[in-house]
Amino acid sequence: MLRRKGIYVGIAVIVLMCFASAYSIYSKNGYRPGTTASKNTGEVRPAIGKDTMIFEEIRYACGDKVTSRIPTTSDLIGMEFAELVSEYPSEEGWSIDDTKENTLILARAEQRVCLYHRDYRHLGTSDGFLAVYEGPLGCNYKVLLREDIMVENLPPELQNELAMTTDYDNQTQDTQGLLKSLYEYDTEEELNMALENFDEFKQ
Repeated sequence: MLRRKGIYVGIAVIVLMCFASAYSIYSKNGYRPGTTASKNTGEVRPAIGKDTMIFEEIRYACGDKVTSRIPTTSDLIGMEFAELVSEYPSEEGWSIDDTKENTLILARAEQRVCLYHRDYRHLGTSDGFLAVYEGPLGCNYKVLLREDIMVENLPPELQNELAMTTDYDNQTQDTQGLLKSLYEYDTEEELNMALENFDEFKQ
């Protein structure tokens, strides 16, 4: 009987040791990796520790991004993940990437170009017409001007090239370079000169 009781006590001690070990790992200062999280995640995340690195990242429509370090101040240390999600809600475009150990990236996607590419323009198509887009090639979020030129009335070569500008990200590197030289402009003067070449196709 005493031997059986001793076995039970031994099992209980082992269970307690395992629990203590797991708790120690979970509650250490470093932020352990998980997955890119959202408000709907059911997984438990550890609180922010004093040595957790936090970055805010703004991702622009032109493909550029600006990353800045957020100091891990005393008001952040100990913050639970659910509270962090409420501070950076997905409804406002935020996502929280905790896939890297001890690091949090608070990212927001912007539907606009960065300051550097603000004056860039490129040609593409919109509703079957030749169009001028804001930003560099690959950024098709904002149509600035729709010309009175139907794409179907253009020579087949031009139609094909304009189709590739719309699908720019899926082109080879050499093709992208060619398209940039033909249909991307960083000054208003270059854009106007390019549009003049299409005047003969206006209706």
